[in-house]
Amino acid sequence: MNMSRELKISITLLVLLGITFGILAYLNIMANQKDTDFEGTIVSDAEFKEVVAQLDTSEKLIDYLNKYFTIEDRGDDEAYTPEEFFEKKKGEPWDFALFISYVLFENKYESAIMRYKYKDQAGEDGINAVVVFRDGDLPKTIIFTSSGAEIYAHGWSFEDMFQKEEERLNIKIQEYSISYWTDAGELWPEEWFKRE
Repeated sequence: MNMSRELKISITLLVLLGITFGILAYLNIMANQKDTDFEGTIVSDAEFKEVVAQLDTSEKLIDYLNKYFTIEDRGDDEAYTPEEFFEKKKGEPWDFALFISYVLFENKYESAIMRYKYKDQAGEDGINAVVVFRDGDLPKTIIFTSSGAEIYAHGWSFEDMFQKEEERLNIKIQEYSISYWTDAGELWPEEWFKRE
């Protein structure tokens, strides 16, 4: 059987097109596969925004977190976005702090995330995160313990808050950073400051 040159070229092109479309279909399936492998329930953007809007007081926010979320040590320096934290319902203090600060910001509270580096009594270094915010006229701090999130009034300065944290955890705070949400919906970059 002798095929003409045109027929051979046509068959070769069809085979190449079939391979190309097969690869593209496979890549599309793999790209979409990541979405279906997530172990939790993926929430909609509308649901996330609705819950954030309903958490319009610090008390509602703390109650909600303590009812539905758990603190865990992930061993990861990369924090979840507020949406990821909302979906996973668990995270480290840094994840809690980002979410809380975001919710407070969206509900028109003045708030910031305060991270601090410390030394404990054994000389070990650590980093912790809290959220400082103004609730009416009072400055308050949201902390994270094994029992969940808690609020306390910390006085009128960061130094007052540092002293309260040092007493509560039996540590010595050495450096701190402050981050807050901008109107563009971004977390303002943190810069570390030595504590004097």
